[in-house]
Formats: sequence, structure tokens, C-alpha cells
Amino acid sequence: METPIVKLSDEELNTVYEPSEDSYLLVDALEADLEILHAIKPRICLEIGSGSGIVITALAMALKRHHNVQFIATDINPDACRATRRTSLINSVDVDVLQMNLLDCIQIKYTFDIILFNPPYVVTEYDEVVDDRLVFRTWAGGKNGRQVMEQVFATIPKILSDTGLFYLVVIKENDPEYILSAFKKLNMSGKIVHERKVRGEHLYILRFHKIEETKS
Repeated sequence: METPIVKLSDEELNTVYEPSEDSYLLVDALEADLEILHAIKPRICLEIGSGSGIVITALAMALKRHHNVQFIATDINPDACRATRRTSLINSVDVDVLQMNLLDCIQIKYTFDIILFNPPYVVTEYDEVVDDRLVFRTWAGGKNGRQVMEQVFATIPKILSDTGLFYLVVIKENDPEYILSAFKKLNMSGKIVHERKVRGEHLYILRFHKIEETKS
């Protein structure tokens, strides 16, 4: 997969998450899974909290030659929405960007074939999660670093297609095994597909799919 060109102004760097090791690890995980992604013949892909837009753009660049796919990104930050749109255009792909908090306005069911989420995962006090400064919302994850990401967990099975895949970025402090267990209760199977230790963080990429119901 090609790494997209990303251009953030000095002003945008104050509010928009600059691509970092976690962004590139997610891109690497998608690259490793390209054969699987092609096989599910995706039609609609979604990134929650797209930030600079580097990940959804990288996916769009990789899939556009082989599939007729619609790419959608959401972000609560208007600066990030503009950055994502610009990143997609600079790299000659089309990403529809919607300003919203997480999945608040997503209501269509069983539709998305690939969902990506690099959430705020840093363990912080709750006050930092709801801080009005937008840059805090790019990394502040609250207790166990899971307070933001857990807001979407129950919704994922409702909007993911039956053959779809959900990719989630977490760190060791988030307790990946707990998250895998939480999704199992939602009838989704998950596993660690990529991991990397960088600058005091142990990053993981978790990949989930729906568990097929056995017919009696």
C-alpha cells in the first residue's frame, strides 16, 4: 500500500492528530490483509475519527483500482474533517466526510464491509476526555483508556455487514484480552493481527468479524 501524502498546516496541528506510529501500524495491518480485503469485495468502508485522513485514504488508494467502493469518514472535529477531505483529494481518491461524534448519526444497518477505528486510547482522567480543547480528544481515553472506544462497541455488530471486518487500534493498558472478550459477548470473534512496541507504548491492531450462527 502506498503511504498517502498528508499536509497539515501549523494551525491544524494544534487540533488535528498528526499521523504517528499507531496510524502507520494500522496501515501496515491493512496492507498485510489486502488479499482478505479484496476477497470480501467491499462496497462501503468507514473510518471513525479519521483525523488527518491518512488511514482511510491509504485504504481507498489500495482498493479503488479493483472495486467500486464508497469511502466514508467521520470526525467530531471540523478541522479534521477538512484535513481528511484534503488528504483524499491530494491523493486522487474520493472520501465522503461527515462531522459527527463517533457513530452518532450512523443508522444504516449491516452495511459497512470495512470499519476502521484508531480511537483516543491513552489512560487519562475523565475530565480530559470531555475537555473542550479538540486536541485532547485525539488521545484522551479516560479510565483504562477505553471510555471513548467503548461507546461504539455495541454499535459495531449492528452496522457491520455479515462478511465485514472491524479494525481497532489499542495499547497494552487498554487490556486487549478484555476487549476481545467484550466483543465475543457481542457475537464477534477477534484476534490480534499486528503489534509493535514504540516509545514506551505497546500497540496492537485487533481485527473482528461476526461469528456465523449455526443453524440447528
